[in-house]
Amino acid sequence: MGAIDNFYSLMVKSKGFARPARYEVVLHPPPGLTDLFPNSSVEGFSLMCDSITMPGHDLQATGIKFGTEVVTQMVTSHGYTGLISATFYLDHNLDLKEFFDAWQLQAVNTDTNAVSYYKKDGVFNYVGSIDIHQLTSVPVTITTETLEEDTSGGSGDHRTSANKHGFVEERVNTHEPIRTYSIKAEEVYPETIGAIEYAYATVDEIARLTVGFQYRRWKEI
Repeated sequence: MGAIDNFYSLMVKSKGFARPARYEVVLHPPPGLTDLFPNSSVEGFSLMCDSITMPGHDLQATGIKFGTEVVTQMVTSHGYTGLISATFYLDHNLDLKEFFDAWQLQAVNTDTNAVSYYKKDGVFNYVGSIDIHQLTSVPVTITTETLEEDTSGGSGDHRTSANKHGFVEERVNTHEPIRTYSIKAEEVYPETIGAIEYAYATVDEIARLTVGFQYRRWKEI
């Protein structure tokens, strides 16, 4: 068996490859925003995520030398570095931007410059979480049955789905998305909200907002 055959066998065994265009983002804002933005709005904001980076993980090492041996890099710690960068489509009312502006206001009052407590009485004041899911899809067939109209003039049509005569059956082949790998970024807040650039030459483009999320750590879910 050649390299191409091995590669094809691996592809079939793994049921294909991960596609960066198949993903799902779920925002979980801090409790202080739930009164301002209902869950239905937050779900809509999650759907408007045009792109996002799944964060990485670093092992930090220090060189240790034993006698005359070559220096060995030994792990001394680990870290989660960098922001989670995301872009969102903007609605015409800029409700999405207002949402992230309000999230930042949970951390610092821009009028008084007063900074909120990170955590008070066991409750986080301005941090939430973000779920990032890798998606794939599986083929499914959706079958629907519609009862034909009874034109016999009788008192009613008592046919059941067990008796297919008199039913119009429709089959639709589609794909159902499923989550194959997921992470939860914890203690998240929008550290940076990007600028919105306006130009007459972009008449056919959709406005986007770039947000950089700070986080403490992430874990598989």
